[in-house]
Amino acid sequence: MRRQKAEDALESQREFSRRIKSGRFAPLYLLDGAEEMLRTRALEELIAAAVDASVRDFNVSRVSAAGGSLNEALVLAAQLPMISERRVVIVTDFEAISDERQLERLKDYLRRPVESTVLVFVSPGLDKRRTIATMLGKTCEVVRFDPLDERDGAPRWVADYVSRQGAMMDRAAAAYLVGTVGTDLRRLSNEADKLVSYIGGRGRITRTEIEEVVRHSREHSNFELTDAVLDGDRRRALVVLDRIFANPSENPGTLAIMILGAIGATYRKMLASKELMRQNAPNDEVARAVGMPPFLVTKFNERVRRVDMERIVRGMARIADADIALKSSMGTPRLQLELLVIELCPDGAV
Repeated sequence: MRRQKAEDALESQREFSRRIKSGRFAPLYLLDGAEEMLRTRALEELIAAAVDASVRDFNVSRVSAAGGSLNEALVLAAQLPMISERRVVIVTDFEAISDERQLERLKDYLRRPVESTVLVFVSPGLDKRRTIATMLGKTCEVVRFDPLDERDGAPRWVADYVSRQGAMMDRAAAAYLVGTVGTDLRRLSNEADKLVSYIGGRGRITRTEIEEVVRHSREHSNFELTDAVLDGDRRRALVVLDRIFANPSENPGTLAIMILGAIGATYRKMLASKELMRQNAPNDEVARAVGMPPFLVTKFNERVRRVDMERIVRGMARIADADIALKSSMGTPRLQLELLVIELCPDGAV
């Protein structure tokens, strides 16, 4: 299911690119999804194709609706372009707008968009339950930017990225690089650039070069681990845990305590999110309670909804037991963490 969703997202990106390269522009776009690098590049491609560089200062506008108002964006969208066939208006931070008057005005524009304006709504992840998400989904050309999966999508992307730089990397090496640094494309592209430079711009990148050039990031690995635990993905969580403990420079006991702290913090956020969603609290309130930006908490909430309260409470009790066991030297730190991960992810991948 997740792989198919990523494939559909990539196809929507390819179709979007084909259309704008041929000069076929929709009056309304929704660029939606958490993969920020691809989303940003698609927006840049749209601007470059839609408005000549010499007149972009007059015909490309960016509006943040963080203050709760879409008025500025809609006023700009209604204006005719200056010395140009079209203008582009980009709207961000609109996800939480729920004011009826604002939504009604937006609805009026969506019914009759100005043909010479390309109005683009950009979001890292819309809450599908919100009215504005429904409105935009029905009227805009939607381009999805879902994160690429670790098994196929991200390795294929990085192999293609390296190929465009003039070097070569087979799928196995690309998968190893993804397993080392994760699926964030900005970080993957940075590491790929280092590797291409390391081999002199030409030739083949293998696992040997990756091991020589790329460093594991503890912060990134901790995030990957808690992410896998949140999804109930036992296999992925154990793979990441093995990678973390493979670092010989780290004290296993200290490492285990830090990892346990990260998992515990994730479960506390899950509990707060679950309770606030039960009370129908808005996303911005949940974001404040769990200490996350509003654009990230939407996806977090979607994942927490799939976890029942009993599992969260049981998990917190098990984390407390593991804390006592670590401090009492009951078994090796690594064994304690492996047992904890297995119990927190009883059913494998959700």
